[in-house]
Amino acid sequence: MKKKKHLYKIIGGILAFAVVIGSGALWIQGINGEYEAAFAKEQEEKETLKKEIDGLKTELKKKEFESIIDEEMGEENVVHSRWIDEWKSGERPFHENLVREVIQQMSHQKVIADQKEGSIMITQERIETLIRMVEENKNGYETADQYLSILNRWKEGNFNLVDNDHNEMWRLQERWEGRATGIASEEQEKDYLVKMFGVGEERN
Repeated sequence: MKKKKHLYKIIGGILAFAVVIGSGALWIQGINGEYEAAFAKEQEEKETLKKEIDGLKTELKKKEFESIIDEEMGEENVVHSRWIDEWKSGERPFHENLVREVIQQMSHQKVIADQKEGSIMITQERIETLIRMVEENKNGYETADQYLSILNRWKEGNFNLVDNDHNEMWRLQERWEGRATGIASEEQEKDYLVKMFGVGEERN
């Protein structure tokens, strides 16, 4: 009889322990479930916030865009563009002041300025033509080294100083109004190429 009571106590203890363990497991599962739900909600809120921020950035970018060309600015200088395209090595070079003018007008697609009288689209071929012209007539130009410094940087795709290049050519022509005040953004340059030269797709 005593043995049975003792056995019942043991069984009861085991059952009680099992109930405690089971309850603990359920409690832990509940905590984990709440944590996972909270984490999922937090991630969802972060994703929603990110989309809202990205949308605001896009809208802000659209509002901040300003074209670097308007109706009052000069048109494409087709005459000087053609002269560069048709010039061959060994032919009579441009007058020095014309060299300054075409470099300055080429820079217009990449700079911000209040005035732009005439524009010549930058192409690799035109840059290389002007380099050959200046090199062949180096002794005949007062500031040939300055032209070559600018043109060789441009040839390598380096336009980090293009606003200074514009203003130096402007200064050498003894002209002071219409100085460049900065470098155009990629979007502004694309817009300029479309509107001035008809290159690329229209901006929406």
